[in-house]
Amino acid sequence: MRLWGPWHRRLHSQVSHITTPIFYPNARPHLGHLYSSLLCDVFHRWQLFKKGSSLFTTGTDEHGLKIQAASERAGYASPREFVDNLCRDFVKLDRAGDIRFTRFIRTTDADHVENVRKLWKLCDLNGFIYRGEHKGWYSVSDETFYPESKVQRSGTDADKFINTETGNEVVYHTETNYFFKLSAFRERLVAYITENPRFIDPSAKRLQVLRELQEEGGLPDISISRPSSRLKWGIDVPGDPSQKVYVWFDALCNYVSSVGGIDAILQDAIPEVALRHEGGNLEVSSAEWWRNTTHVIGKDIIKFHTIYWPAFLMAAGLPLPKQIVVHSHWLSNGVKMSKSLGNVVDPLLMIDHYGRDAMRWFLLENSQLEDDNNFQEDKLHSTRELLVSKWGNLVNRCCGAKFNLQRAVATFASMDRETLLNLLDGDQMLKEAVQKLFTELDMISEKMDGYISRFESRAALRNVWSVIDLSNTLIQDSKPWTKEGPQQDVIIYACMEASRILSILCQPIIPSLAARLLDRIDVPLDRRSVAFTKVGTDDLYGRGSNERGRPVPLQRKPLREQ
Repeated sequence: MRLWGPWHRRLHSQVSHITTPIFYPNARPHLGHLYSSLLCDVFHRWQLFKKGSSLFTTGTDEHGLKIQAASERAGYASPREFVDNLCRDFVKLDRAGDIRFTRFIRTTDADHVENVRKLWKLCDLNGFIYRGEHKGWYSVSDETFYPESKVQRSGTDADKFINTETGNEVVYHTETNYFFKLSAFRERLVAYITENPRFIDPSAKRLQVLRELQEEGGLPDISISRPSSRLKWGIDVPGDPSQKVYVWFDALCNYVSSVGGIDAILQDAIPEVALRHEGGNLEVSSAEWWRNTTHVIGKDIIKFHTIYWPAFLMAAGLPLPKQIVVHSHWLSNGVKMSKSLGNVVDPLLMIDHYGRDAMRWFLLENSQLEDDNNFQEDKLHSTRELLVSKWGNLVNRCCGAKFNLQRAVATFASMDRETLLNLLDGDQMLKEAVQKLFTELDMISEKMDGYISRFESRAALRNVWSVIDLSNTLIQDSKPWTKEGPQQDVIIYACMEASRILSILCQPIIPSLAARLLDRIDVPLDRRSVAFTKVGTDDLYGRGSNERGRPVPLQRKPLREQ
């Protein structure tokens, strides 16, 4: 049996599998769930936009003591009824946020349960699981044990103990269960992470993981089961129904379940349920999907994904995913969200009032991976206002009755750049402004590709704003309504080329609004692909765009009453 070793990593740039963490449905979804899903959705849509093959999986982590206890408190007849109910809330949020996943996996799905058993058996067969007694501080909230060094008395209750990592309560437990030989993988993990610097991103998180792995005392073995007498809601340990599989061992396995399962990966086979990329019929093997997998996770679960999960895979003789991207959390007006403080942001409420596209744009523009991000509703409102006043108004002005976009497009789309610019020789400032706008448009598709591929959403949207600002400045300074003939048409054409190209490129970011912006200037549906993101690549749009009474792409919305 092959243990962890040098797999042939034939990474295919046109194949990607991106995953959110599977979310714990012990309460309704929050802003952080939407943010993780949005990062994945934009990456997934962009991959499809580039004519690549892409899978996007998300879902719910439905086993464990926390679910068992929450269902009992809520008065449900069984944990299954409890998770069936809450699972719908996560799907509802995805639908509201226009999150277009490929599969919504649940850890109660039959194929996933079978893969958990397979993962356990492989780790056991290879000698990395043993039975023993465990004594230590256990957190029900985190579903994990903590070492003595990370436990302290609560500052508010002297009889209560908490862990220093998450601040959640811990209680001392002694029990017999199964252990995973995590200690055997310390050097291998350090070597792999060091030799593959993009495996964990951003780099600060990679260095954080390396520091933890190199801490004095080594990497202790971990308990990977719980007694069935205490944990009833879980998967039986293969061959020993007196124990249930540890919830993280169970949950992490969802990522391989989602691409056809362990057997299909090991055999480098097409999964039984055909996984086809959207818009085509290219079949990709489970192994190929898996080698091109990117996990997007919150910083609070970094240890499980960057230490436990790679070690489980190594022990089973499976390849590692391509990358693990770690993002930070969201605050509410600068303060950590808390039910007791009453400052928890309801993403469904925000989407219902301000719209899914404004919400998507705001979250992407006001976030970065490295630092905690700050949700402010007045800024969300301002974001929508800017989309109306800057982008929407640019389109509305150029589609006014005084201009003729169809004529401008028909005249200049097929004209070479130099000839077009020479028409402006009488106005050097205007010529330079149009030339600068075209130069930015020449580069923006490649720039956007780099930003989105690196999850630099803020930089991507700032680049979009800079081009919109150039277009608005061109309109404002040149005053096309005071001009006639070719000069007027060149200005209108340049500005609407900017809006057309930006709208096509922003389809993965603001799908509905981008479609309305393209509809407003009558861009044909078959001309909204990456092939049409250069100046002059579409000579058919603009027909009827200057007719009176056309609906505006986005209307103003007042700040929500609170």
